[in-house]
Amino acid sequence: MAEAKTDRFTDIVFSWSLKDIFNENIYKNQVEKIPESFHSVQHYFGSYLYPLLEETRAQVHSSMETIYRAPFAEVVGFEECEPYGKNLYDIKVDFWRNRFSDRGKEPYKTLPGDLFVLADAKPETVSDLQRVGRSWAFVSVTDVSENKNEDDSTSRYFKVKASKECEFNDSTHRSLFLVFLENLVPNRRIWKGLHMSSDLKIMSRNLKIIKEVLCTDSVAQKNNFLCSETNDDIRDKWLVESLSSGLNESQTGAVLACLEMLHCDSKSTVQLIWGPPGTGKTKTTATLLFTLLRMNCRTVICAPTNVAITEVASRVLKMERLKVGSHIEDIYLNYRRQICFYCITASILHFYVLYPYSQELHFGT
Repeated sequence: MAEAKTDRFTDIVFSWSLKDIFNENIYKNQVEKIPESFHSVQHYFGSYLYPLLEETRAQVHSSMETIYRAPFAEVVGFEECEPYGKNLYDIKVDFWRNRFSDRGKEPYKTLPGDLFVLADAKPETVSDLQRVGRSWAFVSVTDVSENKNEDDSTSRYFKVKASKECEFNDSTHRSLFLVFLENLVPNRRIWKGLHMSSDLKIMSRNLKIIKEVLCTDSVAQKNNFLCSETNDDIRDKWLVESLSSGLNESQTGAVLACLEMLHCDSKSTVQLIWGPPGTGKTKTTATLLFTLLRMNCRTVICAPTNVAITEVASRVLKMERLKVGSHIEDIYLNYRRQICFYCITASILHFYVLYPYSQELHFGT
């Protein structure tokens, strides 16, 4: 069900013509002002569907306008793959080029969710795609295969889904080119989240916390109020001093409101840090995480993109001072699994050593 929803998002992007992409009013009648309150969870999710599509259209539009600057490669292998009839293809490219990238910098690396223009000539402008006799299509990467025999790290072998059946005329012996436009993964994740209400299994796990964020749950709202009323003693002098540097009163209040929830007796608590662009949400979040670090509170940070995680982590760790630099990828979950496993295992073994003869100590797998 979830995969079908994300495929639906890609299909909508594929359905856009060049005229649609350059039409700023295509969703004019569907995009409405986001209300300050919502009738239901479904109303909340539905309010963001068309704004997300419009944002995606604008991103693709921007990429198409500067297509001459985009990374590109010549296709040297192209064939349909199973399941046949689904517009799925195996592609191999020679190497990636980027005329405008810094020397010594990797020009491009293929990633799942990347959106390309596949054309029988390298387009320098959008009008090149509209010439008589020109063939082109949108394609999106579904899987990337690393070739272990490669000397470089760029992926040249991958699978794509095309917006239509690709019938390029082999008799002309024209070359095929791929031109990178945008990565759709972040917006696909948001699209999937906005359709959460149609997946009963996912919805049942998340409905409570969603209602709490939207304050549609009066009990949760009351509990949060009681917690904030009974936990004013957290405003210790050392904590206020540590938060006041670089934060205004509103930002400091947001951090303290989050910290107060640590001592709340409710089973789950949610605080929303919100504000227009440029109001310091990232700085506020980084300060909150740094304070939790000082309190020896283990924290899991989630974000829709690695870029967002890197930005927050860089501020918390003060990258220049702590020399994190090129090793910033160590913060990602894929690099932390072994460390987390070691920490958890070590804690269990330590507990077992302290209580080796306990008859009520049980370990499950």
